[in-house]
Amino acid sequence: MMATSATIRDRLRPTVEQLIPARTGVAFRVDAGDYIEVVDVEGQQAADFWAFHENDLGEYLSAPHTRIGLMHLFPAPGEAFLSNHRRPIIRVVEDPVGVHDFLSAACDPWRYEELGHKGWHASCQENLELAMKRAGYGAVGTPQPFNIWTNFHLNPDGSFEIRAPESKAGDYVLLRAEMPAVIAISACPQDITLTCGGNPTDVLVRVLR
Repeated sequence: MMATSATIRDRLRPTVEQLIPARTGVAFRVDAGDYIEVVDVEGQQAADFWAFHENDLGEYLSAPHTRIGLMHLFPAPGEAFLSNHRRPIIRVVEDPVGVHDFLSAACDPWRYEELGHKGWHASCQENLELAMKRAGYGAVGTPQPFNIWTNFHLNPDGSFEIRAPESKAGDYVLLRAEMPAVIAISACPQDITLTCGGNPTDVLVRVLR
C-alpha cells in the first residue's frame, strides 16, 4: 500500500531543481522510483507533460491507452498513466488541484495561426522538440500531453469552454516514474486564450529521491 504523500514528501530530497521560464521547455531523464514535482510558481499556469521510455522513445505516456485502461479521464492519486504498450509509466502520488486536461493536443504553430496570430509564436510542440534535442535525444513525435492545470471545462452537451487554471502560486502535482524515462515539460506559452490566465509564467520542476 502506498504511504501517504505527506510522508513521502517529508522523507524525499531534491536531486534536481530547475526553473522552466515562461514559454520554454526542458527534458531530463529519471530512474524508476524517482519522484517528479511540478510547481506552479505564480498561479494559473498550464504545463504540458510528456514521458518516454528511456530506452525506446517509441513507447510513451499515452492518453487513449490511459483513458481506456482506467475508464475515466485521467489518473487519480495512486493510479498510473499507461504507455502506448499499456504499461504503467508515471504514477500520480498527490494532486491537490485536480483540474487538468487530458483530451487536447499540445499547442503548435497551426493553433496560433488558427487563433489569428501572424508570424512565429512559441508553442508547446516546439518546446518539446527543442528540449529533447538539447537533452541529446534527437527528434521525437508529439504525443498528446498530460496538460497539467489546463482547465478546458467539459459541458454536458460535449462542448468545451476554455477557462483559466484553478491552480494558485505554489500549487503542485507529485508524480513517480514507474520505469526509466525521459520527461519533457513545457511552460505553456498560450497568451491568446485563457489557457494560462492570459499571462504565461514560470514553472518549477524538482526530481526527488
